Amino acid sequence: MTEQTLAASPLPLADVISANVRILRRRNRWTQGQAGQEWETVTGRTMTAQSWHFLERSGGRAWTADDIEAAADLFDVEPATLLVPLDVCAQCDDRPPAGFICATCGVEGPHKA
Repeated sequence: MTEQTLAASPLPLADVISANVRILRRRNRWTQGQAGQEWETVTGRTMTAQSWHFLERSGGRAWTADDIEAAADLFDVEPATLLVPLDVCAQCDDRPPAGFICATCGVEGPHKA
């Protein structure tokens, strides 16, 4: 990865990481609470659903190197993967309709009320 690759994103790096974590969580079909439980398994540190929500929010988290490493372990990706914007699914734009799961990326749409 080059400096030019990192500079290509108009978002602050922390926001890129947060967005990537949200995408990867959705692709794993985890709720924020489930992701928090998995985070605790990987790191030994408690993470509630509310804390996870804050973690995924733009401007919500200052990511440390340890946090990036933990997130990479959690989602089984290289840490560098989290530093550049992930491509969204070409089929559903990572937002399938309510009640559906995208057959291409596995992201689950919102639950019907």
